[in-house]
Amino acid sequence: MSRDDAPPSDHKFEGRLVPGPGPRGVGAIHPARRRPLRPASRALIRAVALVVGALTVPRWVMGRRADPVYAGDSEAVEPLARAVAADVRHDRGAAAFNTGDPRFDGEWAFGTQMMAAVGLAQWVRAHPAQRAEYAPVIAQAVDNLVAPRTLAFGRAAWGEDPLASLDSAHGHAYLGYVALALGALREVDPQTRHAALHDRLVGALARRLAEAPGNVIETYPGEIYPCDLASVVAALGYHQRVAHGRHAALIATMRARFENDWRAGDYLRHALGGRQGTTLGPARGATTALSAWFWRFADPAFSRRLSTRLLAGGMQSFAGFGAIVEYGPGSAGRGDIDSGPVVAGFSVSATGFALGAARIADDRVAFTALFRTAQLFGVPFDDGGRRGYVTGGPIGNAILFAMMNTPGA
Repeated sequence: MSRDDAPPSDHKFEGRLVPGPGPRGVGAIHPARRRPLRPASRALIRAVALVVGALTVPRWVMGRRADPVYAGDSEAVEPLARAVAADVRHDRGAAAFNTGDPRFDGEWAFGTQMMAAVGLAQWVRAHPAQRAEYAPVIAQAVDNLVAPRTLAFGRAAWGEDPLASLDSAHGHAYLGYVALALGALREVDPQTRHAALHDRLVGALARRLAEAPGNVIETYPGEIYPCDLASVVAALGYHQRVAHGRHAALIATMRARFENDWRAGDYLRHALGGRQGTTLGPARGATTALSAWFWRFADPAFSRRLSTRLLAGGMQSFAGFGAIVEYGPGSAGRGDIDSGPVVAGFSVSATGFALGAARIADDRVAFTALFRTAQLFGVPFDDGGRRGYVTGGPIGNAILFAMMNTPGA
């Protein structure tokens, strides 16, 4: 009989602890010497029980799926994969978002397709039996990603079609995201019709990086972001893996830039200024977490180092819930499109991306704490065998899926 099924005792077990004879030993409650608790004591006990319950019940509820998700259990993770696949099939492009800025709407639609393609490729690699189901979805995500309507934000910024002007000297660093998704598709389907585009795009990005002063290329005119440069490096690494590209020397050069020039303690710089990127912007958690994830495709050891630093220097937890501080030492600011809301210094985006960092660092404790926070604030819901997140929508689903099933470095 379990403790919950046991009949109630005749005793109220209110009294003071005294040594008792027999098997109950020292500390047993002696029924003959019970004393009723004073009202103040009862109130204190109730208050303590309330606090303990408030701290432990949400922690348990929000974290109960963390272990199976961390282990890659199909029952725990595949419902989110199905939600991501549904978002890809019903892609509405920038119209699905309403940030108030057409560029940001375009970026979010763009990021949704990239994260979906790479996240699903990770899933297929870990679960080969799922290839037939998800390979067509990965192909559709890439088709959506390279469609002119999806790349309209980049075309508007540069005044040229990004994929039709690969001979251009302009940076278009955001194309690293496209090249990374093309690599993911090529890994799942080596005969993809996009293989030639993959080779041309990676070749153009490698040339631009190698020729640029300081090895920095712009995302938009006058705007340089290390995180986008990390996506380019990731694309180079993926191309080496699936298409036998030769980019090791350039990857090593970029690793030195990230380690020696763009790092501030445990964090990476968010933005760079000047033609050679020598004017340094603030160090930020979202940039560091996503950059660490990108580096896994090019240099797993360096990715692990970035991830470990981020978790050691930027993660804080309360009652089992973990979150990442957005601004590093000596930096301050408010939330924006990159960080998401910043609440008491903690970043929504950095916390979500850090799930991938925890996987890369093989830190189950950190993953569980971050997972609890994602569950609490993401507001998960189940619908017809799919599990999505209310607050993040399609891009939140795609990011969380890609981070939660990131392989270790």
